Amino acid sequence: MNINVSDFRQAVSKVRLSKCAFDELLSARELLACESQGARFDTKAAYINSLQSSVLSEELDRIRTMIDHECHVLILDGFKVEKLENFKSLIWTFGSLLGVPMVQNHLGHKVIEVYDRGGKSIEEGARYHQTRQGAYVHNDGVSDPLPIDYLILACGQQALLGGESILIDASAVYAELMAFPEILEELKCNFFFENRGMSDEEQLFKAPILSFSNEGIPLIRYFRVYIESAHIKAGVPLTVAQCQALDFLDTVLDQSSVQQRVLLESGQVLISADNKFLHTHTHFIDRNTPRCVIDDAESLSDLNRYMLRMWLRKQ
Repeated sequence: MNINVSDFRQAVSKVRLSKCAFDELLSARELLACESQGARFDTKAAYINSLQSSVLSEELDRIRTMIDHECHVLILDGFKVEKLENFKSLIWTFGSLLGVPMVQNHLGHKVIEVYDRGGKSIEEGARYHQTRQGAYVHNDGVSDPLPIDYLILACGQQALLGGESILIDASAVYAELMAFPEILEELKCNFFFENRGMSDEEQLFKAPILSFSNEGIPLIRYFRVYIESAHIKAGVPLTVAQCQALDFLDTVLDQSSVQQRVLLESGQVLISADNKFLHTHTHFIDRNTPRCVIDDAESLSDLNRYMLRMWLRKQ
């Protein structure tokens, strides 16, 4: 079977909520703020009445359809604000209306701040979002046995230099690997994964790297560093065949023919079907010295590269 990989490299669709829908989103945020005073901003999910907020409901449904059945990835524009606090509440409101937010760490946080803390490297145990390291192609579902339906990555501030998002359609990867059936079969077998940062108790679980949806669409669960770490902790070294399969997969992921590059601008929100699109970012240089803690009262324009991440399940 001949498959043209370029078919999977269409330009990423850019959309924007209508003014009416965005106004309804702001109203939902205001209502949520009144009901959530004193609590962490991502504790209580937003809600809307589909009759009173009919335009927003309709446009959210359209976004879900695009992610589920059409392009599987898009950029939503128009979320640029001045203050970090407002950015957090706006993204949380939108995300918790689009889907059901998932816990992302051992503290129970459902929104994760993505920026360089200036600490440990990934190899030393840090999670990817805490560093400025690039080139590790992955999807976020590697840390949780349950799949992520929608990944949200919202840009509050760009880096001084670099930090492009690299997007890779799992179907394009599968198409390239069809010439190597023995590699595909190996990737369909179980590998060890770890719940890095997800719980106080370290847990390992098994899952295949390559699987398929009910519709036959290729799904990938992958982060090589995490897989290698999990196999070491399990005391089960990767076999020669497994290492070869990972090398083949990495080589395909490194090809420009399967990659799309996007430099997210402040106020843009990337939404993707996590197990249908892999991603990473290029190395970047920030304006200022990294720091661990950022105050909510700060202006986004004063920050280093700063993103918010949400994991969502379908409602």
